[in-house]
Amino acid sequence: MEIQNGGAIRFWQLPGELSDSGSFLNEVRFAQHEVSYLSVMSRTDFRPHALRDHRLFESKDLDETRELISRVMQPHSLVPFGDGGGHSHMDFVKLGRLGIGTIGFGSGMQVDVEAVDGYYLLMFCVSGYAEVKASGRTIHVDDRQGVIRAPGEPFSAKLSPQCEQLVLRIDPVALPADVALGTERNGALMHFASGAMRAWQEQLKLIASSPDLLASACGNAHVGEHVESLLVNLLAAGSTEWDASFSSSPRKTATPGFVRRAEDLMIASLGSPMQLADLAEAAGVPVRTLCDGFMRFRQTSPMQYLRQVRLERARETILATSAEVRIAHIALDCGFTHFGRFAQSYKERFGESPSQTGRLR
Repeated sequence: MEIQNGGAIRFWQLPGELSDSGSFLNEVRFAQHEVSYLSVMSRTDFRPHALRDHRLFESKDLDETRELISRVMQPHSLVPFGDGGGHSHMDFVKLGRLGIGTIGFGSGMQVDVEAVDGYYLLMFCVSGYAEVKASGRTIHVDDRQGVIRAPGEPFSAKLSPQCEQLVLRIDPVALPADVALGTERNGALMHFASGAMRAWQEQLKLIASSPDLLASACGNAHVGEHVESLLVNLLAAGSTEWDASFSSSPRKTATPGFVRRAEDLMIASLGSPMQLADLAEAAGVPVRTLCDGFMRFRQTSPMQYLRQVRLERARETILATSAEVRIAHIALDCGFTHFGRFAQSYKERFGESPSQTGRLR
């Protein structure tokens, strides 16, 4: 749907939806919701003029657009829909351990990221709107509310044709140690209506709209540190105000595919030498993303998880084989090349030595 000059409304739909009345009606209902929303709520007039001086690219080629965004953010898929010129652009500037940018596609776009790559991703719209899938529900995102995704989490968004996103990359080390944004505890939805989050958005608006301030922050390390600290600490303070319904009841979060792929390799090649880089390559993600994903979904590192899997397999094999089979051979088959370290890890894990387990056979 587009709201054109003079208030005229033009509906947009996915290819093939005209023949699918159910899908089309869903789009109409969504468009009606958007008309109602805009009729009640005024825009915040976020104009990121200063970021225009940091234009990264302009392109009408979808593959080029995907490649250039991936260099700054990470690999992702782009699927356009609806009408529009498809003239994409991205503005982006580094500010200490933060990255601030805008992205527009010039047409409706479905964006999918399997797992955020080792940073926190914060996103809202300075124009248009988006429907973002996060933590088991769909969130309406505009200039009054946004979403944040933690490292290792998926990101999926359907962007309206006029949508221009403001994206913020946050290095995890920039955050206070006791703050974990976008997690089960404090959810993914951010409201900018009041409190610290409104103050945060106002400060971001000031930085993004003032060329002189942004230039000073980029050119003077002390100014840049103060700006980074202000934005990060306001964001941390505002995290307590986020949508409580996201964390009000327990729920299961789907394990990302890259974690499962790494686990599959562990099981399939348990006796083979494996390094962290091997697991990351098999999973199709950088090492940092793999580590973040395992810490979030398995509460341990990939290599510690691999050791646990090997120990479990060794114990199962010891109990299932006859006494004639030497435990050292079992350890070797499970990927342990140093029997002394294997025996020590085994006892720490199971409270008994491998030979004590062997007596149970």
